[in-house]
Amino acid sequence: MDKLEFSIVWGVPSKVIYQALLDPFEIMQYTRAPAVVEAKEGGLYKIMEGRIEGVFNKLVENQEIQMTWKFNNWKQYSNVTLRLIEREDSCELKITQTNFPQDIDKVKLEDGWKNQIFIPMSKIRGYPIEDDD
Repeated sequence: MDKLEFSIVWGVPSKVIYQALLDPFEIMQYTRAPAVVEAKEGGLYKIMEGRIEGVFNKLVENQEIQMTWKFNNWKQYSNVTLRLIEREDSCELKITQTNFPQDIDKVKLEDGWKNQIFIPMSKIRGYPIEDDD
């Protein structure tokens, strides 16, 4: 099974990023599209005019989001886990995605997360991404 894993270090506390990933008003700002986000276990997740959809399986406040996730043209849901690790002056967001269609290019999938979600979140909401070298 294919697995996508990558991390982003943010120059803000984990609670800020957790909120940014679950608050529909914040999501609408950085995706510039309607969003339906029911931030509870079993709640719906539909962003970017319905092009991305899912269901929350587990929410641990300021620490972890587990969900089923797919593009609306995928036949199956993938599994996404977003883990937040608090650091002294920042937090690390670890993204793991499994069970996505085999014909999906992992590099393009990661680029999509970064270019459609995380970089706009940084630019529009002002949450700095730190260089983790």
